[in-house]
Amino acid sequence: GTPAYKEATAWAKPELDRAVQYGFITDKIKGKMNAPITREEFAEVAVKLYEVYTEKTAVAADSSVFKDTENPEIYKAFNLKIVNGTNTEKKLFSPQLLTTRQEVSTMLYRAVIAIKPDEDMSISGAPTFTDQKEIGSWALEPVIYMSKHGFLKGTGAGAFDPKGTCTREMAVAIAVRVYEKCAGIK
Repeated sequence: GTPAYKEATAWAKPELDRAVQYGFITDKIKGKMNAPITREEFAEVAVKLYEVYTEKTAVAADSSVFKDTENPEIYKAFNLKIVNGTNTEKKLFSPQLLTTRQEVSTMLYRAVIAIKPDEDMSISGAPTFTDQKEIGSWALEPVIYMSKHGFLKGTGAGAFDPKGTCTREMAVAIAVRVYEKCAGIK
């Protein structure tokens, strides 16, 4: 058979193998896992995370919300409050924009809220990053929460690199960690 994914970095393969079992690797991203992930691709992964965990089919928002996409998975992610648009006045989602590490952290934080609304979202006792001042104010709490619970890791030497581009394998690995922790899988 055809491999479930291609071009993955060695560190990511154990989590990507589990992601295959969970159904988190979509057709759009499986051909080049080490490439940057777009907003559209991420929305699809986030919806898969929600649907697998809750065992419910997500409901799409009204398609008039955005003018620049027809992808129903984006409308599902929007309805779940996982993603927002990039320009509400112009009704833009910007599906092909690449995501940053802080954006993916924020969207997966929102996914945690969607799949476990009663989850304790406190950030007290979380470690800090040496470049924490570079994290956007809108992303600070989500990044700290995701770090506190081991869903994401820094880049080394205590840094987070909030504006660094997030790859497909990074986003999927974080989704796997969220799923396994929320589902009590060790």
